[in-house]
Amino acid sequence: MNTLPIDEAIERYVRERRERGPHEAGAHFLSYAHLRYRGRELVEFLDATSRMIRYYIGFFRLMVNPLKGPELAFFATAVVLAVFGCLMLNEPEEQLPGIFILSGALVNGWAIISRVVKKWCDLNVLIAIYRELLILAEKELLAERAALPEH
Repeated sequence: MNTLPIDEAIERYVRERRERGPHEAGAHFLSYAHLRYRGRELVEFLDATSRMIRYYIGFFRLMVNPLKGPELAFFATAVVLAVFGCLMLNEPEEQLPGIFILSGALVNGWAIISRVVKKWCDLNVLIAIYRELLILAEKELLAERAALPEH
């Protein structure tokens, strides 16, 4: 099965969920699935959607970790610069550059921390929305499998 319609449906659900709420987004997702697919195709679509959502949730759970990615390296650099700036403050002729280095390190360190916190919050919200969609898709998948005639 082509994953492009699944990705589009997931993205549409996430966008509508943020704008209009879970009930309207869920209704639109289910109406899209029922209008586009019938019978076994609908079951395959919902099954593939559930698998893809599980993959996305696992992927985003890895990305939530602030110790992965470039932010850790940038923060470590800011800490090293702050320590160097503090050492420069002890020398009378190096105090002015030490103040500039220390203040720059503090500002950049704070910016990195706020960026990591914002990323962490955004990804946790996205994971929660994906879990809502996973529950909705699996519930509909069970209903559709029960409604299909057995061969």
